[in-house]
Amino acid sequence: MNLTWIEVVDSIVKIGLGSIITAVSGYLVMKSNQKNQDIKEKKDRFYKVQDEKAEIYVKFLSQSHQLVQTYLSTCCKCNTEEYFTYLNTYSKVQIFSSDEIRKGAFSVFNAVNVFIVFNKNLDNNLTIEMRDNVNSSIAYFQFIAHQETTKKFNV
Repeated sequence: MNLTWIEVVDSIVKIGLGSIITAVSGYLVMKSNQKNQDIKEKKDRFYKVQDEKAEIYVKFLSQSHQLVQTYLSTCCKCNTEEYFTYLNTYSKVQIFSSDEIRKGAFSVFNAVNVFIVFNKNLDNNLTIEMRDNVNSSIAYFQFIAHQETTKKFNV
């Protein structure tokens, strides 16, 4: 079997083209897999952060309700462990949240503070108004926190 130089070159070209096609397709598959892996990691991180936010928002709301209930008929001196824990939770909300959430949290925090330090024996109507302010601030915060924590991941 005598191979002419044309047949040899033809075989080399075919083998070379096959190798190039294999290399390019392998690269494209690898690149696509890496892109999909990156998107998956970003998506997982996004939903993990969403869960962490939801947890801290619920904690903040629960502590707000607890303080209001605890000091429903008395005045808070704001030097208790429960109040310091509330301050810590509020600070976390302020650090980890969007501006809208931060504003809503401040509104709740302010309304709760005004309510718990107020001397309830002075004016019953004012106490009711302040409690209504706390409730409306909490309701608004719940609304924006729900919007924040139920966002869907966008690529």
